[in-house]
Amino acid sequence: TIVSMRNFYGSLRVKQDHGYPGATRRVLANGTIEHGTQIFGTDALRKMPTTYYAEDSGVGLAMRFCCEGRARNIGVIGLGAGTLAAYGHAGDRIRFYEINPAVQPIAGNLFTYIRDSGARVDVVEGDARASLAREAPQYFDVLVVDAFSGDAIPLHLLTTEAVTLYRRHLAPGGILAFHISNQHVNLGPAVALLAKAAGMTARIVSSPSNDDRGEFSATWVLVSDNQQFFNQPEVAAHPSAPKELPGLRLWTDDFSSLVPLLRW
Repeated sequence: TIVSMRNFYGSLRVKQDHGYPGATRRVLANGTIEHGTQIFGTDALRKMPTTYYAEDSGVGLAMRFCCEGRARNIGVIGLGAGTLAAYGHAGDRIRFYEINPAVQPIAGNLFTYIRDSGARVDVVEGDARASLAREAPQYFDVLVVDAFSGDAIPLHLLTTEAVTLYRRHLAPGGILAFHISNQHVNLGPAVALLAKAAGMTARIVSSPSNDDRGEFSATWVLVSDNQQFFNQPEVAAHPSAPKELPGLRLWTDDFSSLVPLLRW
């Protein structure tokens, strides 16, 4: 462990080892959950998106196929190690929203995803929903919702009112990418219900682990009204429609319950 700290939002540690052949690896952990890994070897390894953000993951598909070769405008709720900045090219804009003030110095100084990115990257500190509510429409091509702390669920980011706010910040045909990898809760049906209420299509993308590339198994839900995006061969080969859960109620700011979604 090369850095360890604790504040109101929990404990953060940066661990360093030589577990990847011929290279140093750094891991950002929030409690027991890893929030980003970077492999320091060649330039290609250092700039490679790892863990839950691999190129064949749901968010990887959204980033790669959202915009048909033009510059992209990306929003990300949850900074972590800044891994998604690895997708940034010249002309792109990536705007992170991060509630924990201890995370940005770690991402900026102990990891290089942000510094290496070709995109223009900025970080907004504070609760993402409150920040988005104050801002003018951002017209994001992709808005990533990845703000879990350990296995806790930030329910105020997963309500119908939150989705209405996200849509206000999406460009026409934009994509919402919800990270739902979780040991204890199956969030797929809840996100699918939110999408249905908003008149949007939801598709689950599950990707396998790859130890050689530092990639974890990951589950994402992509939500959009852009059928052209879902019809692209590279995208259509992966997603599946989420299963509905009979009797599940739509989550709002006045009601939510994890009990029907617990993995007993």
